[in-house]
Amino acid sequence: MPGLPLATTDPVAVGVSVLSTLVVVALAATALSMLRAARQLRRQAAELAEEAVGLLSELSEAVAQAGLEVERVERMVGSAEVISEAVGSASRLVGGVVSEPLIKLVALGSGLARGARVARGGEAARGARAARALHGGPGVPRSGTVQAATGRAARSRRGKR
Repeated sequence: MPGLPLATTDPVAVGVSVLSTLVVVALAATALSMLRAARQLRRQAAELAEEAVGLLSELSEAVAQAGLEVERVERMVGSAEVISEAVGSASRLVGGVVSEPLIKLVALGSGLARGARVARGGEAARGARAARALHGGPGVPRSGTVQAATGRAARSRRGKR
């Protein structure tokens, strides 16, 4: 065999075998690279899972705290409603108890003041001045405004009769 000449298919076979060896080496390198990427992906997934567990526990604590705060606010709102109702009831009670005597007291004061004026003759004097102004008595000028008021007053008195 050492002296045999190479056939034309022998270099092709050598080329194909070299090329297939290179393809197998490339595939092996690609497989190793993919294996490394898969391992790295697993590590990152584990880290992400650990972080997610921590965040979920914090989230559950925050939700529990928010629930407690909501209950506290509900109690405060309930208390405020009870207080508001009590104040409203007290206000109505005090208003009913105080307003009627207060109105009567103001009426009494007004009546006493009028009685005092009448007793002093102030009411009669005021009535006489008003009558002179309406009817144009001595010393009272009759302006257009007074005449208009006099006419209105006379018409209203006629309507009441």
